[in-house]
Amino acid sequence: MRFFLFLAFVVVPIVEIGLFLQVGSYIGVAATLALIILTAIAGTMLVRSQGMDVIRKLQGSAERGEMPVAALIQGLFVLIAGVLLLTPGFATDTLGFALLIPPVRELIAARVWKFIEPNVVTSTQWSSTRPGQSGRTTNPSGATIIDIEAVEIEDTDKNNAGKPDGRLPNQ
Repeated sequence: MRFFLFLAFVVVPIVEIGLFLQVGSYIGVAATLALIILTAIAGTMLVRSQGMDVIRKLQGSAERGEMPVAALIQGLFVLIAGVLLLTPGFATDTLGFALLIPPVRELIAARVWKFIEPNVVTSTQWSSTRPGQSGRTTNPSGATIIDIEAVEIEDTDKNNAGKPDGRLPNQ
């Protein structure tokens, strides 16, 4: 964690300042500032459209009763891309735009998933039934899920309730 903080608060700003100076000496200060503003605007529009695509993928996975792991990881990368594109700088913009290219994002997401997958608890089953519905469904692993709703029945015969043997009336 310390290494990440060191990179984020020391190395990245030094690299960005160096790039600002280099680009500013070639194209001028006004053009450099305009380029930074343009990349932020373009990045914001791209993040919005890519984010909507990720939301559609999440909804599609949920409707099919699948765990939306890939869509969630890609959504995380779109969020990171948005932060990088709003951060002034050429190196952060380059990385942010790279994360908005779907094949690049999918490649990185696959590698991240291979790292995360061994630590994921897989005993949780994903059901396509919604709260308030009941019935049998089959999850992606093929196991049958029985979703029921319990109803408490009130005892109308107060004299027989709580017998010492633990039986209910009519037993």
